[in-house]
Amino acid sequence: MLYDEAQVALTKERLEDLRKEKKLSFEQLSKQLAERGVSISHTNLKNYEINDPLHPLYGRTRSMSIEYLVAFADFYDVSVEYLLGLSNSRKQEYNNISEQLGLCDGAIEELIRCKEKSGSEEDPKMYAQQDTAILNDFLTSMEFEIVMEKIKQSLFAYYLYTLSRNDLATRRREQNAAELEEARLLMNKYGYFPVENDVISQVHTENAIGVLNSYLRKLPKRLWEKNEQVLR
Repeated sequence: MLYDEAQVALTKERLEDLRKEKKLSFEQLSKQLAERGVSISHTNLKNYEINDPLHPLYGRTRSMSIEYLVAFADFYDVSVEYLLGLSNSRKQEYNNISEQLGLCDGAIEELIRCKEKSGSEEDPKMYAQQDTAILNDFLTSMEFEIVMEKIKQSLFAYYLYTLSRNDLATRRREQNAAELEEARLLMNKYGYFPVENDVISQVHTENAIGVLNSYLRKLPKRLWEKNEQVLR
């Protein structure tokens, strides 16, 4: 894969974002890198973040040494792939999971915490104390598929609602107010009552909550039955 212009721009953007997250000036960053044995002037650090293709120093990022690239990755605790725009996962160990499942680092870290809280061979825990037991049951349940579908329907309905409320849609409604009112009255005459998409979004959300509530009510008994033989 070639290191194209889009990835160059992404590298610059990520270097800037990471520096700002640590609330460092270029001078402070240069000093902290020097303490780690890497000498990069504050001027060069600034040049690496220039994200204007017309700027004469824009190409400095392309000529960054491997030593500097590794130094940045080590200092910010991210992967080289992340800095180069080859991965959206900051952590090297999360790259494969992120690529396969499309999960962000925060989601992956939360799943890892669930695993750690679920015990180990040295510290076994009963099923009722295992986050993974609950996750495995929910993710493989029919209710999970239904809840996810309802959530997506809710999100899409609200998206349509926002489109209907933008300036262009508002002007069109005002221009065609008489025709729209006539159509509404005709639909009402035959028993059809138009509903705004924000209401439809709420209905889908309530349906998802209902399915989830039903699942949760059944969960204690189902997990007990699954683990009954082990506990005896």
